[in-house]
Amino acid sequence: MENRSEHLLLTSGFSDYGTGKALLLACSLAIPQWAMAQDSGDSDKPAPVQVIAPEVKPRSIQEADIDAEFFEVGVFAGIMSIDNFSSEPLLGVSAAFHATEDFFLQFNYGFTEAGLTSFEELSGNNVRLLNDSDRDFSYYDFLVGYNIFPGEVFFSDSLTFNSAFYLVGGVGNTEFGGESNFTTTLGTGFRVVLLDWLTVHVDFRDHMFTSDLIRESQLTHNIELSSGFTLFF
Repeated sequence: MENRSEHLLLTSGFSDYGTGKALLLACSLAIPQWAMAQDSGDSDKPAPVQVIAPEVKPRSIQEADIDAEFFEVGVFAGIMSIDNFSSEPLLGVSAAFHATEDFFLQFNYGFTEAGLTSFEELSGNNVRLLNDSDRDFSYYDFLVGYNIFPGEVFFSDSLTFNSAFYLVGGVGNTEFGGESNFTTTLGTGFRVVLLDWLTVHVDFRDHMFTSDLIRESQLTHNIELSSGFTLFF
């Protein structure tokens, strides 16, 4: 009886040992297959894209700014087309105060001498509407300006200048033909800052006043086209 029991126990132990050994063998064979499957699955994923940062070198620009001062004075020259008369050379002086970055106040004084009217030219030397002293044309005005298009002007890759397109308007007085006339002035201009203390201007103005020289109560338009330099201080 004991021999039979021992035989059953030995047989059962041997069976359990064989089963464990078979399980270990199966696991050892399955693990490499699972690892290879994982590697194969990972290899199907796209490789990460490497982002290459462009090498951008900043460009060095020398830029002329308006100086810290608010006042500017200057001179200008151009052409004045006097209504009913000829177009003549014009000279003048100007001064301005920059109240803010956009608004400025300006004073101008200009003078020229009117030529002959078309009627005087056709009549030869027989008719003169004005004597020589009355042909002196001078004006002064007080204007308010507004910079509507501030910007920059590029002359090269490394040289640029600040600029502004502006509108002006105001009132003043014109002496011409022995008359003193209240004058309304409207115009535009373009400014380029060459240095922090030097600017160049190009201006277009219309000086409007009522005159009785040619006919009674005639509104005249006297067109000015001029250019000049101003200094900041």
